[in-house]
Amino acid sequence: MHFSSRRCCLALIGAAVLPAFCYGAGPAAAQAMQPPTELQRPALQTGSAARFNEDWSVLEGVDLGATDDFWDRFKFMPLTPDQSVWLSLGGQVRERAEYFRHFLFGASKPDDTDAYLLSRFRLNTDLHVTRYFRVFAEGKSAFTLDRDLEGGRTTAYVDEFDLLNGFADIMIPLGERASATLRGGRQELLFGSQRLVGPGDFSNVPKTFDGAAAYVRAWDWTITPFWAMAVPIVHKYRFNESTIDQQLFGVFATRPTAAVGRAPASGTVRPLYGEIDLYWLGVNNANATFNGTSGREIRHTLGGRTAGKIGQTDLDFDVEAAGQFGSIGSHDIAAGMLTAVLGYTPRVPWLARVYIEFDYASGDRRPGGTVNTYNQLYPDAHAFLGYIDYIGRQNVISGNGGVIVAPVRNLTLSLQQYFFWRASDHDAVYNKAGGVLRPGTGTTARYVGAETDFLATYNVTRHLQLYGGYSYFSAGDFFEKTGPHKDSHFLYAAVEYTF
Repeated sequence: MHFSSRRCCLALIGAAVLPAFCYGAGPAAAQAMQPPTELQRPALQTGSAARFNEDWSVLEGVDLGATDDFWDRFKFMPLTPDQSVWLSLGGQVRERAEYFRHFLFGASKPDDTDAYLLSRFRLNTDLHVTRYFRVFAEGKSAFTLDRDLEGGRTTAYVDEFDLLNGFADIMIPLGERASATLRGGRQELLFGSQRLVGPGDFSNVPKTFDGAAAYVRAWDWTITPFWAMAVPIVHKYRFNESTIDQQLFGVFATRPTAAVGRAPASGTVRPLYGEIDLYWLGVNNANATFNGTSGREIRHTLGGRTAGKIGQTDLDFDVEAAGQFGSIGSHDIAAGMLTAVLGYTPRVPWLARVYIEFDYASGDRRPGGTVNTYNQLYPDAHAFLGYIDYIGRQNVISGNGGVIVAPVRNLTLSLQQYFFWRASDHDAVYNKAGGVLRPGTGTTARYVGAETDFLATYNVTRHLQLYGGYSYFSAGDFFEKTGPHKDSHFLYAAVEYTF
């Protein structure tokens, strides 16, 4: 079972783009224009997913022809005299060069060392018909040149034309402090810290889903019940397909918490916001295998997270824990995860943050019987446990820390150090996609290795971002005793333009 993605894409893009031809100076000219000095743009989701969260209605009534940004003209295009129907256009172009030396510790065939170029393009259109109805469509194109590492030009890197988002929203007001937004169609899902559900924007081909969600806002809470099918069937040259064999559903609730802190680079006192998240997330997968146990996976994840400042100090924290239960075939599931982060923002203008972190995700105690391997679900995996993307949040213990500095305006430098162990010496080491990086039956060694990451990010303008980094993974006893164990090097540099 799958959605008719081609028809959905054409209908949504047509509905949203065709009205742009009607856009002109006439309707806007009838409105009283604000001077550009009063312009308050939303922040572009540069280097991130969820472009649909940008609210460009703040440009209503602004003389966009007099601003200092050419793209403002395409962010709020009124289609009716009262500006209640309007269109917004946006997009992103990204080019990233990558170099791997001893990919997969030398196990990659035919080559373990290679340099290649990744390209990704996005174009989105956002049509608002009053404040109660909206259609958002976003297309994507991704490909790679000359990648010869294991798998070559796989669908993890190549998806030349497809629909990333294509959904409709209906907003229902429920009072002064409450509303509900009903959403249906193809959509990126991201919840809370994204340790469990996030698109994975660093990837050339990020995750997306077909399904429905309701965003209920009541007082300070946002409660989101949802049901969706993953889109794992990626076709390089035609539209991708969702499948009923991989279902994700549940309820995610979140509310902000406020505390007083300082902006990292300036020392200026301003409110800093934390979060409280509570969630139940379920999966129904037709076929799953964990440490030799196979069958239909019906798994439930109950968890919570709290993050914010610690009183009036310069310390911040992020704690998240989740337990999992259910069944795989005829076997029960008992698994869990814990993350704890303690950060410090020194009173030094150029030193943005120092932090230490502990991560744990359970592993299977033995093949067969109760399954203890934690399922990381659909996370924004690249953001956690190292940028080389070897280690996933399954059967892992990690102690890590880092320092972030901002030596000049718009430049951020970070240095991070990770150490990894297996949580269970009877289970595999898993990668960022949740697959087996290397089976764990050949040794009882627990130490997996250490990773050092350096990342530099420079925002040239509000549209143009440059970033680059270097990661080094030193193989530990586990890899030395189970096969190829050459240390891995990962070097990358990217230019990203968002409008």
